[in-house]
Amino acid sequence: MNRYIDRGLEDDKWILANIQNENENQVEKWGIQCVTAFEWLTYTTEELGELAQAIYEYEYRDGTAEQIVKEAIQLATLALKIAEIFKMRVSW
Repeated sequence: MNRYIDRGLEDDKWILANIQNENENQVEKWGIQCVTAFEWLTYTTEELGELAQAIYEYEYRDGTAEQIVKEAIQLATLALKIAEIFKMRVSW
């Protein structure tokens, strides 16, 4: 099995641009969401499963790195939306 090195988010501008783009795609597709914390968790879990599938396909079949990146960006976007929702409840 392959091993992959943590890059320390060295290309953060690319990452953030893709997350912003994915956010716009999600809002266009689903509208602004107002759901429970458990629903957010469900959406995030679904995306994690899709990322797991993409990694499996890449490692053991003819999957692509592009699909892994796509799924990781979708998962990251949802995770950051959850962080943003709950940040107002945190006293730093």
